[in-house]
Amino acid sequence: MVRRIERLLTNRQTRNQLVLTAISLGLRLAMAGVISQPGYMDAAYYAAGAVRIGRGSGFSEPFIWNYLNNPSEVIHPGFLYWMPLPALLGAPFAALFTGSFFALQVPFAILSALVPSVAYGLTAHISESEELAWTAGLLAVFSGFFFPYWTLPETFAPFALFGSLALWLAGRASSELSKQRVSGLRWLWVGLFVGLAHLTRADGFLLLPIVALAPLRSKWTIGTRDRTRPSGNRSTMRRAHQVLIRSARPLLTMIIGYVLVMGPWFARNLAVAGTPLSPAGTKTIWLREYDDLFCYDCDLSLASYLAWGWNSILHSKLSALWINFQRLLAENCMVFLLPFVIVGLHRLRYHLSFLLASIYLILVYFVHSLIFTFPGWRGGFFHASSAVLPFLYAAGMYGLDATIRWVARRRRGWRHRQALAVFAAAAIAAAATLSGYVSWQKLPATRKTHSLYEEVDGWLNDHHSPRAGVMVGNPPAFWYATRRPAIVVPNEGVETLVAVADRYEMRYVLLERDHPAELTDLHTGAVDHPRLQVMTAWPERGGVLYVVQD
Repeated sequence: MVRRIERLLTNRQTRNQLVLTAISLGLRLAMAGVISQPGYMDAAYYAAGAVRIGRGSGFSEPFIWNYLNNPSEVIHPGFLYWMPLPALLGAPFAALFTGSFFALQVPFAILSALVPSVAYGLTAHISESEELAWTAGLLAVFSGFFFPYWTLPETFAPFALFGSLALWLAGRASSELSKQRVSGLRWLWVGLFVGLAHLTRADGFLLLPIVALAPLRSKWTIGTRDRTRPSGNRSTMRRAHQVLIRSARPLLTMIIGYVLVMGPWFARNLAVAGTPLSPAGTKTIWLREYDDLFCYDCDLSLASYLAWGWNSILHSKLSALWINFQRLLAENCMVFLLPFVIVGLHRLRYHLSFLLASIYLILVYFVHSLIFTFPGWRGGFFHASSAVLPFLYAAGMYGLDATIRWVARRRRGWRHRQALAVFAAAAIAAAATLSGYVSWQKLPATRKTHSLYEEVDGWLNDHHSPRAGVMVGNPPAFWYATRRPAIVVPNEGVETLVAVADRYEMRYVLLERDHPAELTDLHTGAVDHPRLQVMTAWPERGGVLYVVQD
């Protein structure tokens, strides 16, 4: 074991990857140091979940951020819409360093610091060029629009790492399978990584059928070479049967790895919800606008969706396809990289890992555009596509190198190595600039997120309401900032608002600047309600606090 480690440390590629990881980790921790609180609901949800688990409260939530599961009370079983792994990763740090948001970000900084090493390894494998590998790795270090999210207690870092490793390892294992040199342990790792990706995000399940193609493709190739003169449909059917038989062992090993991770979670969900996976997430297929996710008494079903009308349905799908393409262009390819990514993926289509990554990217693009339409373009595709970032950066560098070689053969005065160095440096500079700009735009908002909630908490404490619950726009963030029970303001009218407050025994309602459209008149004071009395307001922050009278 010691000798193996010594060989790895003396390997030039391994040393470069360690240096790249150290650079990335330094930048990640520096970024974590300037983020003092979760800036949006997803991050607040997992931060709150980590605190709850770290305090021994298990997988329960003292807030309601949607009504899809129709929870019977405020404190209810959690993670029935989002998956639990980010909260599990943060829980030990929340327990050891109480109240430190920086500590919560440490495991995500570490995981995300390993993603550039994956990009480096992929590029080195396909090009055998240290320069291209370094460039791909540094693109992953900065990564444009992803940069300010890597350290947050969220799904980005674990999903990018585990998803990319599952795709890469499946392709590598399959290529070695064709030479009959791969061990079952490799396929077990593929299953474990897919399981970890699924435990991070619900759409991580899509990785399972894709990596399952790897042993099937390899065995089909072997079968084709074994029979040089196929004789029609009967021969094809026989060969297909042989492929399935030969693929059974790696497929079974992969599934075992997946079940080792996901099996306990399936059992937990069966105990609390009656199904291995909660059906709440599938209800979002029938959203007619994103804010319907927060409705209380609306019908989310196929019938209500079809009643919306085919023109509206078609328009929403086409809009989502266009918006997600723009997100792919800007967020995944940083705009300038897209042409080279296309060239690279085309030239790498016979490399199984890149083929699997391409299939996955296409699949999640259409799933988050045509099925989960509104959650998809509002961030679902952005999150899910993180698993292919190392492949896109590697393919981009491979495509850049191929493009420069093509131009150099046709233009005098172009020297391949010099041109490659110039364009690689320009790509890194562009990625670093974009990352800095996006971070500069995002950071001020994260610093102001909890200030209103903290002021509301202070007012309630001063007015002898130390434990009162509040209806707010972002219940996870409100609980994280104040430790008060909270439920989301429903995306409906005043009567529903009062009815929900009564059901869950909420004494106060905080309407913020970002509020449901049907409550605008109440927020501005144009209308009132006999059971809602204005207690105080924060005009500069757009907040109005009401008490719900008996």
